[in-house]
Amino acid sequence: MVQIGVLTTYDPVPSEVEAKARTLGKAIARRGHVLITGGDGGLMRAVSEAAFREGGTTVGIIALEMEGIGGAHPWHNPYNRVVIRSGQSFTSRSSIVVRSSDALILVAGGVGSLTEVAMAYNMKKPVVVLKGTGMMADRLMELFPEGFLDHRKLVHLRFEEDPEKAVDLAAELAGTERGM
Repeated sequence: MVQIGVLTTYDPVPSEVEAKARTLGKAIARRGHVLITGGDGGLMRAVSEAAFREGGTTVGIIALEMEGIGGAHPWHNPYNRVVIRSGQSFTSRSSIVVRSSDALILVAGGVGSLTEVAMAYNMKKPVVVLKGTGMMADRLMELFPEGFLDHRKLVHLRFEEDPEKAVDLAAELAGTERGM
């Protein structure tokens, strides 16, 4: 069992990007992996719902600002089987998401996701970028076509277009990192 963190956005995305996120969530659950997210709305909710409906284990690391929201709030995510109230800000809780994941997959994403990718890079955590999801995911391909964020070459970012292949690659890379 691999703990896969999905880094993504709250922002509205095209329907085909949401469909990729849902396929990703289903694939994580079907392979028996644990899904870890920042636990809130947007694509975090979509990927969590897909995994949840497949019987998967979904873990949401909730920021302090989101701990008191109710079901009517657009960022409420009822698809977290496990909720961890971090007591930390959005940015601070990101370190828990990254540190708790064996590998990470970026879908779309904004500056918060970029922060998480940088954290993963510094922690030498495998990162798979889901191509064709726009936003930060596609920008990373443009900015770092060789897959390294800097001269240290700590982690080679992998770029994959197919959500199911992205899950398989993340699990493979996690196994390599964990000595499996």
